[in-house]
This record gives sequence, structure tokens and C-alpha cells, in this order.
Amino acid sequence: MNYEFTSEQNDLIGRLARKMSLVGLVSVVFGVLYLLSAVLLLAFIFQDKMPADVVSKIPEDVRSKVPSTTYLWGVLIQTLLAGLIFLLIGIWTRSSAASFHEIVVTTGRDISHLMNALSSLHKMYNLLYTLIIVTLLACLIALGLQLYLRYSAS
Repeated sequence: MNYEFTSEQNDLIGRLARKMSLVGLVSVVFGVLYLLSAVLLLAFIFQDKMPADVVSKIPEDVRSKVPSTTYLWGVLIQTLLAGLIFLLIGIWTRSSAASFHEIVVTTGRDISHLMNALSSLHKMYNLLYTLIIVTLLACLIALGLQLYLRYSAS
């Protein structure tokens, strides 16, 4: 089945594709920045295993303000997860935007391009849906544990 969107529909889809592409690019950039921050956190976590000449290049006032390694591990995990999430959302948004753009610039394959765009969006929203469910479950478990520890000690 060949279906072609009208010029007005193509105009709307094209504008959506451009905006999605920019949003996806910004998300990818944030993801990469988070992942680079994670590398720096790893350097601080393992600074005692680094060569002394490398550690000496870090200003003393910076080294003295670095929190404990235990705290940094938590920040590292959070930073890695945030970086991965931003990166995946950006990649899938840009992929979807590219498929929407293909609808506008090609003929004869609008439905297949639309389905590709929807597939990328489905992956992105599936990730977000899963993260919401996991977060809600973690909050419920934490609340239950907090209540149990508070009232079982009495």
C-alpha cells in the first residue's frame, strides 16, 4: 500500500522532524557530557592508584575538596545512568526525526518511514516507562523499609 501525505502534512512532519533532531542532538550532547564526567569521577576514585606525577598536576585545593570514595561511587553510578539515558533518548529521537524527514523528502515509502519513526519513539518511551515503574517500586520499597525500621525498633 503506497500512501503519500499531503503537502500540508509534509510541512507539519518536516517541522516536527527538525525540532526533534535538535532536541535529540542536545540530548546526545548531554549524554556524552555526563559520560565524560563519569570518566573524571573514576579518575578521582582511583587517584591513589594513579602515578604520583599525574596526581600532582591536580591542584591541591581541588584534591582537598573531593568527597569520600564511597560517596563518589554513588555519584558515578548516577552519572553513568543519566549519561546512558540521555544518550539513548537522543539517539532514538534523532532516529525518529530522520525517519520523519524521509517522509517529507521521498515518495512511495511514507508508511514504512512512519513505522520506522514510531519504532524509535516506542523504544524511547519504553525506556522512560520502565524507568518510571522501577523508580516507583524503589520508592515504595524504601518507604516500606523506612516504616518497618522506624516502627519495629519500638
